[in-house]
Amino acid sequence: MKDGKPALTKLANSLYRCTQAYANEVLAKYKLSSGTYPYLLTLYGNEGINQNQISKELNIDKAMSARAIKKLIELGYLQKKEDHEDSRAYKLYLTESGKKIIPAVKGELHRWNEMITEGLTPQEEEQMKDLLNKVLENAERGRNNYK
Repeated sequence: MKDGKPALTKLANSLYRCTQAYANEVLAKYKLSSGTYPYLLTLYGNEGINQNQISKELNIDKAMSARAIKKLIELGYLQKKEDHEDSRAYKLYLTESGKKIIPAVKGELHRWNEMITEGLTPQEEEQMKDLLNKVLENAERGRNNYK
């Protein structure tokens, strides 16, 4: 720890927990949580991908993805259709209900981003994104070294 400042991992974890708490609170009216909304947003631009692909895209294990997808199907936001090329797999699609709530979910996330970047100049915000992307790339590379 330098200059009495918290370590980067502590800051990242704290930001992550605050983001989860915010998402859980504001998305509860849609019966969504911090663990389910990313699936909707990922499918919004990638309809027809399968569960393995979405797990990889979100960097979430298959069992957790299966639970989240099941919940979203029960809520009527997702549907799965048999993959004709692979009878063991299912392709995932947003339902009309799922498509309808996307703008609201995106709006809540946009508000959160506005809140957490308040007081930053556009240049500082861009620099922060660039630095976090570099840190994330390093983390992913480091994680892959342990696999």
